[in-house]
Amino acid sequence: MRILVNASTLWKGGVVQVTSAFIREALLDERTRDWQFAVSSVVYDNLRRLVDLRIRRFHVFDHSPARSHRERLRVRQLAETTHPDAVFTVFGPAYVQFPARHLMGYANGWVTHPSRLAYKTLPSVGAALKSRLSALYARHWVRRADAWVTECDASRQGLHRRLGLPLNRIAVVSNTCAQHYFDQAQRTDFPSQGTRVRLLCFAAAYPHKCIDIVPHTARELARLLPQLDFEFVLTLPHDDPLWTRIRRDAHRLGVAARVTNEGPIAVADGPALYRSCHVCFMPTVLESFTATYPEAMAMGLPIVTSDLDFAQSICQDAAAYFRPRDPVHAAEQLRCLLTSQDRWTSLVTAGKRVLAGLPRPRRKFECYLELLERTASGLDLRGHMPPAREQAGLVA
Repeated sequence: MRILVNASTLWKGGVVQVTSAFIREALLDERTRDWQFAVSSVVYDNLRRLVDLRIRRFHVFDHSPARSHRERLRVRQLAETTHPDAVFTVFGPAYVQFPARHLMGYANGWVTHPSRLAYKTLPSVGAALKSRLSALYARHWVRRADAWVTECDASRQGLHRRLGLPLNRIAVVSNTCAQHYFDQAQRTDFPSQGTRVRLLCFAAAYPHKCIDIVPHTARELARLLPQLDFEFVLTLPHDDPLWTRIRRDAHRLGVAARVTNEGPIAVADGPALYRSCHVCFMPTVLESFTATYPEAMAMGLPIVTSDLDFAQSICQDAAAYFRPRDPVHAAEQLRCLLTSQDRWTSLVTAGKRVLAGLPRPRRKFECYLELLERTASGLDLRGHMPPAREQAGLVA
């Protein structure tokens, strides 16, 4: 079976981690398959830290086909010259009509299940209008696939309701964390007195991640626990306008020393970053299934996140929840966590239990392979896979 994996449009965020994990498993696959990989330079650079790439199956793109007609032609020509039985776009849209049957992964909540709360995070009416137009354009290209796979049922239902895609052509493969998180799993101890507590906000510079509330949360936490030595740890590009705004707000609110920025973190370096921190703080208001939650569980960090359906469906009782975009309530939940070792231990223990119910990367890879085989054969996806996520990692 010849498979073309298309990851040419992926440049930042959790999609890079998920894609790197999938390709790593594909390269370890011992069965006879002809793999070809179309990847962005960012995905390629991250993979070089995980696996040996001294093979000639990688086709690296320095510009995204989303913005380059020339790169779209290059992806199309690659599919025509390699003659795959199936194409797997790990996260679409691909912006290409492929000559082979096409399985598209999709995880853009702005298209499948946007909310008023998410739109309120955008900086202007113009930005909201641009987001809606972008979603309409994406919908046009999403429909160009033959089958689809999402990370949660909300995305699956959104593809069906909003785009009119048939449910029997949409499967769900639950997200998880990469294998190197399982290999380096640990439990983070309750911070002892005098420890500088590091609160990790591991996210890219997307408006719906709501990282802009960090300086306000830091001010409130300093008011609630004036003796606590703490800092919020961000992972934004140092030249990003969002980091400039957050740094300015932190200075204005008198908490500049409470907010630090590590810059973008390579996939291979993720576990080390978690080991250097104590709490996972995720103020996001729109997700399909962010890998940050299972990563934090694997590394034994308690999670403090927005009280929304997607977060509760993933984290269950492994997180403390605060009202979305409410820095006062977020700081209160952090205070409760940082003053109760029992609460801390309870969240970490629950996280290990929730993680045990998610598929390991190898099982997730096997699910994708099965979907690719059915897509190549023109078969439906629904009714074929085991329905229990905790057993198989896939719902169809």
